[in-house]
Amino acid sequence: MKTIKPTQAVAMILSRYQRRRNCQVPVTATDVYADTVAHVSGDDVDLDPVERGLVHLKRQKVISGRRLVTLLARHLREIRPE
Repeated sequence: MKTIKPTQAVAMILSRYQRRRNCQVPVTATDVYADTVAHVSGDDVDLDPVERGLVHLKRQKVISGRRLVTLLARHLREIRPE
């Protein structure tokens, strides 16, 4: 298993996975349904393209659940520095 360098942005890692696997992130009916239910219930949940891409890679079994959580945590730290 390759280690992820701490200096690489998650968006760059995602684009490399997508290039290697030649996969694009489709908007599925489940995504539309989940967005609608969240909107109707008053939740303000919206995934950015990087988060959607990581979830798609997990669904396609390109990355493991552990790698998904690690990359999502890094992405959140990158976009919301404290």
